[in-house]
Amino acid sequence: MSTTGDLVPPALRTLPTRLRALRGVPPAALAMLGLAALGLLLAGAGRPGAEQGETTAVAPTPTLTAAAVGAIPVIGDPVRDLTVWYSDRVADANRAALDNLRGQLLTPVDPLADGVTRTLYGPMVLITLPLLTFGGLVLGFLIMTSRTSGEGAYAVRSTTPRYIAAAVLAILGIFLASVLAQFTAALDGAMIGVALPAGSVGGPAAWPSGGGVFAVLAQGGFDPSVGQGPDNWNDGAWLSSGLLGGILLTALGMAAWVIGMLERLLVIVGPLCLAAYAMPATARVTSVWLRALLAVLAVRFAWTVTFVLFSLVALPHVGPSGAPPTVADTNVLLGLAAGAAAMMLGLPLVLVPVAMAGPQSLELRELASTLALLRYA
Repeated sequence: MSTTGDLVPPALRTLPTRLRALRGVPPAALAMLGLAALGLLLAGAGRPGAEQGETTAVAPTPTLTAAAVGAIPVIGDPVRDLTVWYSDRVADANRAALDNLRGQLLTPVDPLADGVTRTLYGPMVLITLPLLTFGGLVLGFLIMTSRTSGEGAYAVRSTTPRYIAAAVLAILGIFLASVLAQFTAALDGAMIGVALPAGSVGGPAAWPSGGGVFAVLAQGGFDPSVGQGPDNWNDGAWLSSGLLGGILLTALGMAAWVIGMLERLLVIVGPLCLAAYAMPATARVTSVWLRALLAVLAVRFAWTVTFVLFSLVALPHVGPSGAPPTVADTNVLLGLAAGAAAMMLGLPLVLVPVAMAGPQSLELRELASTLALLRYA
């Protein structure tokens, strides 16, 4: 006859011994083991409540996709998730960098439309007027006493036209700088409008994020669960060239911000720098100011030329009527965008030293000879 103990399975008879052996195991390990077992049970039994759908239509048989291949129960596919997360961060960085460049990369700062310049230009003129008045008094005194003070009358009177030109330029300096900025902006807009198809790059307020060679950086991302093809980026191109483009665009935005601040500073101190032309000893200040302003405008113009040239090369790879480019075209577009950003970033390092290596001072006789040539032309 079998006893009651023989009716108990061996696994249950040894359960108290096993539980006593687990006393030395950390509770955290036991909790994680329990969660893993629960996850395996849920994965094997299916999602709870999945059969209680509101619709009565028969669902189609799911096909095996790339996302299901290699997926781990409960954990899923960590490599895919990490790749998608990294791709999204690269796309966000590129969009943010392009938005920071919107409307300030190719278009110069117009002093008459900039609130900071208009606010600070008035006090600079008020500071300049007493200096011009004092200079005029000194010049008149030297003219009246030129015969007795030992100063040559010709040397003193030759400064009079220089003083008049400096006074006029100091008062009208903001308008002259505005004309230069508007001329550069109009030239940039005409160049883009003539060279590129209408609507491919947006308006001046959207440059360069409205289109062109940088438009590819503000679109899409990479998902390894989707097969490579016209609707998906190439993983190597997007994760490498996209990241490089984002870094270069961020540095380019910093350079554009520095150049914009330099433009405002040059316009604000314009009255003092132009008034310095009144005396031959300080004419070098005016020359440096003018060459620095021309260097800034030259950088803006060179950026526009680079933007147009790279956009022209990128147009054949964009695709018809907004269709997504192929993988090969995407690789070319990402390379062109990174190359354009790198070239724009290096142009100020070349153009600014070349523009600043001009004559040390502006001589009045050179201006007079130029006006004479224009008169007899």
